[in-house]
Amino acid sequence: MCFRRSWEARINKSRDPALFVWVMAMSCLFVFAQCALADTIILKDGTVVEGEIVKETSRYVKMKTKFGDKSFRHNKIEKIVREDHKSSAVFSISQVRDYGKLTDLAQTLKNADALYELGRFDEIPPLVEPLLGKGTDLDDSRIKWLLIENLERKGNWAEVDKMLDEMSKSDLESDKIRAKAHKDLFKENPDRNLRKVGGVRTKDFMKREMRNKAKRRNALQDREIMEAGLLEYLNQIVRNDKISVGSFEESLDPNETLKAIQDVTRDPDEPDRRLVVEDTLPYMDMLRKTEQSVYRAEAILPGYASGFELDLVRTELLHLEQVYNHLLGELSGVYPDNQNFSFGGDDGRLTADQRTQWREACDRFLDQSRPMRRLIEYLLKRARGFPKKLTPFIKQWEDTLERVEQMEQNTNRNRDRTRV
Repeated sequence: MCFRRSWEARINKSRDPALFVWVMAMSCLFVFAQCALADTIILKDGTVVEGEIVKETSRYVKMKTKFGDKSFRHNKIEKIVREDHKSSAVFSISQVRDYGKLTDLAQTLKNADALYELGRFDEIPPLVEPLLGKGTDLDDSRIKWLLIENLERKGNWAEVDKMLDEMSKSDLESDKIRAKAHKDLFKENPDRNLRKVGGVRTKDFMKREMRNKAKRRNALQDREIMEAGLLEYLNQIVRNDKISVGSFEESLDPNETLKAIQDVTRDPDEPDRRLVVEDTLPYMDMLRKTEQSVYRAEAILPGYASGFELDLVRTELLHLEQVYNHLLGELSGVYPDNQNFSFGGDDGRLTADQRTQWREACDRFLDQSRPMRRLIEYLLKRARGFPKKLTPFIKQWEDTLERVEQMEQNTNRNRDRTRV
């Protein structure tokens, strides 16, 4: 079964103006897609992660993100920005489907988004401006982006610039990223038309008819042209960061991963802390870089990276399944009950040497079962983020984990036996 899909193909498709229809359809969801889980962790290496903090201890912070649960040690964290999810209207919109059960603020935001999709821009400001400061920072961010988009459609560039400067100082990292994208487009195209993006001329990414429209002064008032510019901006992020599924897949070495998982043991610097698979996988830096680039793309144009997360997870899981199959074969081979021990005398009792050999065989199995169990736990954690798409794999790994745990229990119970 082949799950691989080329990210470069998605880039090439995005150069077709017909895809802009899809992009705009996806963008109508940006009130919901713009990270409704808006806690932010900024790491000391500059990595930014948004999601919902679900647990914090003296040693680490656990966050729920679109890529699954992530844990970060405090000594790696530069800054944490928290959002009140329970009182956030944007968060409730993403969680509650029944319109009648939404708060007044959430209903108004949903109505404003519908007006934007209908092109009824003049009706938006009087609807949402009175709501500023009535909700959370995330709600205010959503309102301000509605206002910015509204001002851009009207060509009120002085007010747009003022609001973009304000968003550049936001506590939400997604606001800063999104504001920079808009400002970069305007800086490169001071007449508010669209002639180039990142030095790339429109002839390289737009059809002639749209390109001719984009040359006109204030062409960026047109939503389709604005999104065409942002889409090319994002394509350049993807190409420059080399974040395609193919690039990630090429970086994977099953032998390196196998060795790393077999070495999963206790941290020598912190003997009381059990290492997890994420601490040792050799490709984690590449994976985090890819996730970070996708996060940047999603912040600029929500919906753009839709589906890429699943492709990325599938590629990783297919790689790890090779290691899984190897470890499973080895584990079956060293399971004490599968080995032929010619132990015991006429009375069935084990001698002292035989007891030592049996215990060594049991300990060897238990040593090898730990990395196997932790690998399965990691596979399940990654796959459960996409339960409908990865159901067969989840069921297979759950069954294997249950069998491994039963074999461990049997081995621990029989380790000290004195007769066969």
